[in-house]
Amino acid sequence: MTRRTMIELMLERYGMGVSIKGKNVCAIIQPIQRSSRADLNLPTEYYDSLYYLYTGPSAVKLQIGDEVGTKKRHYVVKRSDAFLVGGEEVYVWAVLKALAPDADSQIYLEADGCRIASIDSYTAEVLQQSRPVFAWGEQEPVDTAAGVVHYELTLKNVCPVEGTNMYAEANLSLVAERPGKKVIYSGCRWKSIATSGGVGSKQKHTLKLTAVKRQEEVVSNG
Repeated sequence: MTRRTMIELMLERYGMGVSIKGKNVCAIIQPIQRSSRADLNLPTEYYDSLYYLYTGPSAVKLQIGDEVGTKKRHYVVKRSDAFLVGGEEVYVWAVLKALAPDADSQIYLEADGCRIASIDSYTAEVLQQSRPVFAWGEQEPVDTAAGVVHYELTLKNVCPVEGTNMYAEANLSLVAERPGKKVIYSGCRWKSIATSGGVGSKQKHTLKLTAVKRQEEVVSNG
C-alpha cells in the first residue's frame, strides 16, 4: 500500500465531506496554530481563528480563490500546494479563510484584460481635491467646491504570475470579486513596490497604486 493510498483511507475515515468545484471529497479542516504550523512559513496575520488548514486528497488540486464548502461553513483558498514524499504527491494542503456571505472571493490585478497577479488583501482610500469657497469680502469660507476624485490603493501579499514584470506594467485594474458583483478600480499606475524575502522564504510584494475610476459590475451566480 502506497503512502498516498494510506492518506486517502485516513481522510475517508476521519475527514468530513467537502465540496470543491462541483466535486465531493473527504478532507480534514482545522484552525491554524503558530506552534504547530511553523513549517508552512505563513504570514503573521494567518495565525488567528479565521484561518484554517486543509488536508485533502492529491487528486483534487486547489488554486488561490477556489471556494471550499462544508455543511456548516464556506472557505476561500489563500494558499495551496501538494505535499511530496520521495517525489510522490501524498496529499494537498491549503490555507483557508472563513468566507463571510459578502466577502471578496478573489482579488487580482489585470493588465490589458489579462490576469497578472493574485492579491491577499487591499485597502482603498478615496481622495477628493476639494477647495474652500469665499464670498466677496469674507474672511471665512462659506462653502466647499468639489474637485477631482481619485483612489489610493495598498495591495498586500501580491503574487505575480510567472514571467510578469511588475515594474513594467501600466494601465492596471484591480478586481475584487464578490457574490453577485465585481468591484473594479481602473486606470491604475503603481507608485511604489516593496519586496521582502529571506533565505527559504517566498518573496512578498506590497504595491501602492493610484486609480482614477471605481465601478461595480453585476455578475450572475453562474
